[in-house]
Amino acid sequence: MAKTPRIPSWAGPALQGLSYWLGSQHCARLAGNVSEGAIAWELMRLVHTHRDDGRFLEAEVLYRHVPELNEGAVNGSNERADLVIANTRRADRTESYRRGEVEAVIEIKHNRSRKSLVWADLDYLAERRSKCRTIRAFFIYASIDERPSEFTNRDGSSITPRNQLTPSKKHGFKVRRTCRATQIIPGKNGKAKGHYSILIEVSP
Repeated sequence: MAKTPRIPSWAGPALQGLSYWLGSQHCARLAGNVSEGAIAWELMRLVHTHRDDGRFLEAEVLYRHVPELNEGAVNGSNERADLVIANTRRADRTESYRRGEVEAVIEIKHNRSRKSLVWADLDYLAERRSKCRTIRAFFIYASIDERPSEFTNRDGSSITPRNQLTPSKKHGFKVRRTCRATQIIPGKNGKAKGHYSILIEVSP
């Protein structure tokens, strides 16, 4: 069995920063106005800050513009990846990347989203990633004032075992990192909620 690659260098600092940002929105009573788009923008800013040299970010990229993932049902589709990390810039958003240029795709979900949509997005991301094992696929779950029981233990740590199946049983995922901003350690108070940013990798 192939060894699971390390999480990217940007993951820890970017997700911890996102957790603090989610907490700041909650404290300022702005959490009700935080959309997935706003989370994606803040995450993009944080990933940009902590990315490796020679890596470029782009938001809302059509999957059909990533040639390794452009197979089958995705042809002609307007499905978009929330964020793409590539080793070069595209000259124009209407053009496709060349093979080998995209290193990772990222999808983002808010805890206000219906759970059925969360699992549907995870399944879709895993299906896309199954077309190419060299592109990594990450799903980031952002939760405001709620411990996401689907991905964490009662003490707020990453769920164990970390390797899980989606409810459809079609695809696997692994919780790679859980970052949180809480007043009370959940293990000392089962009702502690807090703000979570969770890095999930599909079919690692």
